Amino acid sequence: MEVKPFGRADASKPGLTFGGMRGRAASVLSRAVLVTLFVGFAWANFHRWRTTGEPSGLGTTLLEGWVAVLFLIRRPTEQVSSRRLAWVAAPIGSFAMLLARPAPGGMPQIPAEVLQLVGVAVALFSLGTLGRSFGLVAANRGVKTHGPYALVRHPTYTGYLIAYCAYCAENPSARNVGLLLASTAFQLVRIREEEQVLSADEGYRDYTSRVRFRLVPYV
Repeated sequence: MEVKPFGRADASKPGLTFGGMRGRAASVLSRAVLVTLFVGFAWANFHRWRTTGEPSGLGTTLLEGWVAVLFLIRRPTEQVSSRRLAWVAAPIGSFAMLLARPAPGGMPQIPAEVLQLVGVAVALFSLGTLGRSFGLVAANRGVKTHGPYALVRHPTYTGYLIAYCAYCAENPSARNVGLLLASTAFQLVRIREEEQVLSADEGYRDYTSRVRFRLVPYV
């Protein structure tokens, strides 16, 4: 019978490295921050509804909630961009509007909410086409060419833009407009980073030759 020295780990069993622990901690922290931001955004809009009796930001709250869920359950991928700009642009472009808050004096509620729901419908339809291939940082998770992707290359971001613009029209403030501009700017950076990664894929190059529009059809 072989007697192993007391207190020594079996080298044949893989252990959790410091890098692995750090990556896991970062993942847990990012999820906690996202949930906190979403709860703050949802509560602010719900409180406005309770106070005024008028729903505020329903469409955008639904959209951000669904995107947060997809982020939490997303499928991991190995082909992720290593560029720092891609890692900065993705979370800001996706979640900057969670810092927006209700404001008075905006567009009438009904048309604003309808426009937000239109944006939600476009985004959710596009996200449904992606399934668990959804991700934040630029990566090759497979080339989608059907459904809304047959019209524009980034229909999910089109839905975001519609919903966010409608939210700011309903809740006009310097803060919200600044967040909209920041979110849109980083979404455009995100598009560039994604296309840079995907351009190495022959199938994507063929797709871009057929679908030339990034956000808006025929524009």
